[in-house]
Amino acid sequence: MKKNPITLVIISLFALIFAMGCQENSNIESLDLMTAEDDMIADAAMEDVFSEVDGVMNLMDQFGYETSALKSAVVLDTCPVISIISEPGSFWPRTVVVDYGDGCDVSHFNSDRARIRKGKILIKVSGPMWIEGSYREVTFEDFSINDFEVEGRRTVTNEGEWVEGEYSGKLYFSVILDGGTITTPEGKVISKDVNRTRTFVEGQDTKWDTRDDIWHINGVATGVNRHGLAFSREITSPLWKEIGCRFITKGTVLIQVEGRPEVVLDYGDGTCDPLATITIEGETENVRLRKW
Repeated sequence: MKKNPITLVIISLFALIFAMGCQENSNIESLDLMTAEDDMIADAAMEDVFSEVDGVMNLMDQFGYETSALKSAVVLDTCPVISIISEPGSFWPRTVVVDYGDGCDVSHFNSDRARIRKGKILIKVSGPMWIEGSYREVTFEDFSINDFEVEGRRTVTNEGEWVEGEYSGKLYFSVILDGGTITTPEGKVISKDVNRTRTFVEGQDTKWDTRDDIWHINGVATGVNRHGLAFSREITSPLWKEIGCRFITKGTVLIQVEGRPEVVLDYGDGTCDPLATITIEGETENVRLRKW
């Protein structure tokens, strides 16, 4: 079995990554694997950031976006430093600043590799996110993860409840990422714009306890890989994101590059495990997805 050298780099750097064993007689070309990998690199970095944002904002929702109330729940004078900015004469909108300064090691206690965040995450909130129409806009200021620079503007809006179809009565959010880019320490750029919906299929009634949350994710994305090749990404069956599991547990994604064969990424049957597959022109490779 041979290891793709690009995969080895990703293993050392990202939260969601490929560990691929390619057979010597494989017809799957490295360029097609690289496009899939770059798509996942962008998703991994953005997921790392926005999982942190969701954690911070859940606290904010509970404690009313007041710094004085937050002091009993979080430490504000260590790394990162969290502050709240409001406009004169009005409570909303509010901007939450998560400042990692020159670097915070935010590795999990059981991690054997450092995860260093630098710079600032800026989160503008129009109102409590449980109210229909409220939105949350995330931008960055000199922000990086392990020296991979992250840029873009992500807007999440509470769209209310679906009124028909299989999700009728379920709360859903639109997720728009504009100008999303990941710049590697070597100066290679991966870009990605996203238009998705996230539907609360379970856990909606226990909003302060996220442990039972299950989201179904649908939508499309476009991007450019590190070699300047444009690609598109369409979720062809909903991705299942269970808060109790660190992996996507189910769903399929179609990745297309002009002039190249289609790539199908399949996350499996719903089991919480790091196993998935990639299929190109009828040939399938096993994929192992890992966290930091």
